[in-house]
Amino acid sequence: MIHLIPAVLVLVIVFIIVHSRNSVNKKKVGVIVLGDVGRSPRMREHCLSLASEGYQVQYIAGRGSTVHPDLLSSKKISLHLVSPFTLPLPGAVCLIVKPLWQSLVLLLACCRYFWASHAILMQNPPSIPVMGVVWFVSRLYGSRMIVDWHNYGYTILGLRFKADHFLVKASYRIERLFGRFADDNFCVTSAMSADLHENWGIKAYTLHDRPSSITSADLPAKHELFLKLGQQYSAFRGQGPQDTAFTKEQDSKIKERAGRPVLIVSSTSWTADEDFSLLLDALVDYDKQWTTEFPAVICAITGKGPLKSHYEEKIEQLELKHVQFVTCWLEPNDYPLLLACADLGVSLHYSSSGLDLPMKVVDMFASGIPVCARGFKCIKELVLHGKNGCVFNDSDHLCRQLVTLFKKFPNGSKNLSILREGVKHFQSLPWHYHWRHVALPVFDDDYVFEDFGPDPPVPGMPEVPHAMI
Repeated sequence: MIHLIPAVLVLVIVFIIVHSRNSVNKKKVGVIVLGDVGRSPRMREHCLSLASEGYQVQYIAGRGSTVHPDLLSSKKISLHLVSPFTLPLPGAVCLIVKPLWQSLVLLLACCRYFWASHAILMQNPPSIPVMGVVWFVSRLYGSRMIVDWHNYGYTILGLRFKADHFLVKASYRIERLFGRFADDNFCVTSAMSADLHENWGIKAYTLHDRPSSITSADLPAKHELFLKLGQQYSAFRGQGPQDTAFTKEQDSKIKERAGRPVLIVSSTSWTADEDFSLLLDALVDYDKQWTTEFPAVICAITGKGPLKSHYEEKIEQLELKHVQFVTCWLEPNDYPLLLACADLGVSLHYSSSGLDLPMKVVDMFASGIPVCARGFKCIKELVLHGKNGCVFNDSDHLCRQLVTLFKKFPNGSKNLSILREGVKHFQSLPWHYHWRHVALPVFDDDYVFEDFGPDPPVPGMPEVPHAMI
């Protein structure tokens, strides 16, 4: 009887496969990302958009930071968190054991939760081992494999290892191979779509990141946040217990302080691909050039990463008179509120491939603030120089932009006001509206293009003369 066990197992597996293929639910979609669930906003928006269109979504993601409440409250979304690999193994051993362990965990999770799914949507990167697992499960269950290309995994590995390292080469081959096996593809920029088609023969629909909602804050809300932050960070404190560096309470009303400082916000991962020294050097130069025509600056930098302590030590050694730095980690609900309180955002992101865009800029635009962004190949698909922000190449260039934008702040800073108007143009096309046009037809085999009505009104976009910035 024992010799019959393998045959029985094979029959059971064949039955499950056949039954799954015959039971595919066109309104069920699996979504998977190996990264931290709280740091995967684009995949979250995919899930929410699918749910709003009536799909049952099985979402597998990495356990980590706080889960967005919209994911938890949706009755259409089932969230399944997998724990990260944390065994303290030597480097060489870890490179072998970690992907094997991840492959097993993801395979079991996908087989359990993606049964009868019409499609499986995965984020890339991470590429290894997700691509191979999703391809196998999608073929097993007769599901469509859809890849959302945020970047190339091999270029990110190239930041850690040399381009000719065997891991970089292996990642390149795996991405190219399984990327070609995908049934459909999305990507974050038109430049990446063209690159995928030209180099790998992959057709990908460009699905730009857009704000899912608009964040704003009135003066009392700003005052409350500044008071809260002032309990931990002295730069936000005012002279009295109910005063802040930006606001004050007078005659039972909250008012903006005359001569208040400018608030700059930058979110960084404190890694080598985001050179914080560019912002640091620019503000050091701004401090040297400061006159009474310019405001003081408080620069709040959010995020965690390996180089944070290194730069905090450098900041402590500076003797600046008109610039203060605050490195902080905010609660999820406080981060968009801080952005809405800011006057300017700064993005230091430099794409490893030159083909992806920083989601943090989308968050800043959603909060209504213009952005100074580090220049690279396709940044113009998001930041329009002189219209909704500025693009800089080095710290000197960034300093000149800050001087131009902040001169005679707040009432006389015309250029900053022009950029704010340009941000409103970006806000006029929300995520789900864009998603329905680009992504929904990919998931829905029976989709018939609807008349969604005219595009949202697009206001005229004034422009800051390029010679000034």
